Amino acid sequence: MFTQFFSFLSVGVLATLFQYALTAALVLADWLPLVAASTLAFLLSAGFNYLANARLTFANQASPARHRRQQFRFAVMVALGCALNALLLRCATSAGLHPALAQLLATATVLASNFTLSRLWVFRKP
Repeated sequence: MFTQFFSFLSVGVLATLFQYALTAALVLADWLPLVAASTLAFLLSAGFNYLANARLTFANQASPARHRRQQFRFAVMVALGCALNALLLRCATSAGLHPALAQLLATATVLASNFTLSRLWVFRKP
């Protein structure tokens, strides 16, 4: 399980770096406010996250029908994670936490939630 978590974490770090860079670019360019920028970046990084975790972390050799179920479950997990990310960002920044610290807190919480859901539900072996 440690190796699997390390792989999940590595994929997540790459996806998170993309999310953070895009969020920062959107906010610093004054194109979107923080929560909207982070939400958009979160959703865009989800595609990479699914492909890498399905192929690397959970070594999935599933049938096309199973892939569809996994993709649906992954989409549900992403929607929950996106909502959790936005909620935590809004609450933490409203409480006065610096936006960068708020994003780190949200990321850590969503990481724990997504690993648990991925392992037990999205990519579970039949």
